[in-house]
Amino acid sequence: MRWLAALLLSLALPAAALAAAEPGECDVPADIVQSADIKLPHLAERLAAKKPVTMVALGGASTKGTAAGSPDLAYPKRLQEALAAAYPKVPITVLNEGVPRQTAQQMLERFPSAVMAREPVLVLWEAGVTDAVQGLEVAELANALQTGIDDLKQHAIDVILIDMQYSRSTAAVIDFDRYLSTVHRVGDVNGVYVFPRYAMMRYWSEQNVFNFDEVAKDERARLAAKVYQCLALKLADVIKVAAQ
Repeated sequence: MRWLAALLLSLALPAAALAAAEPGECDVPADIVQSADIKLPHLAERLAAKKPVTMVALGGASTKGTAAGSPDLAYPKRLQEALAAAYPKVPITVLNEGVPRQTAQQMLERFPSAVMAREPVLVLWEAGVTDAVQGLEVAELANALQTGIDDLKQHAIDVILIDMQYSRSTAAVIDFDRYLSTVHRVGDVNGVYVFPRYAMMRYWSEQNVFNFDEVAKDERARLAAKVYQCLALKLADVIKVAAQ
């Protein structure tokens, strides 16, 4: 029976395959990404020399992959897979240092153990979500990001900031705009690219490609895994351009 064969096949597939995005689902307009002028000089040098590359993904629950149910389905793991395919002769490791419900300042306090001790060439820093949820002063977010960026630059480590997630339900009750503007302002002042996760997810929601507000609870994990995969693929594209 075909349905039984399909069921047995699905059970044999890894979770990542079952949660894979369909062709075209990850598409967003080019003006949202705006990655043409990004430079990651230290990463570019390491890739050109074909030396091992370590990246650290610093962030909260979405970095950890909580919504998808496993770090193996989170964006850092998917990013590592995408970059490994793009640079098959370079050992690339993306370390997942996501800790749920941490502010930017709390992440900054983890720099010695979670970042510097790992000796990365690139840090992907997702910040602003918990700060917004807790209603902290935007100056606290800005100060933490600025201190972290200064520290990374002093250690010759490239950095990409990642702004917050979007969903209709949370955007309706949480004032993300001030925090979103703060992350982008800090990035602009320092010449640091801010990966526009919020704008991407809003586009997917408005186009009804990925919409968490209209999905049954038992489907949310599978949908989250798809979103993480798309974000990883888009981030991999950005990194490849910036590391040329």
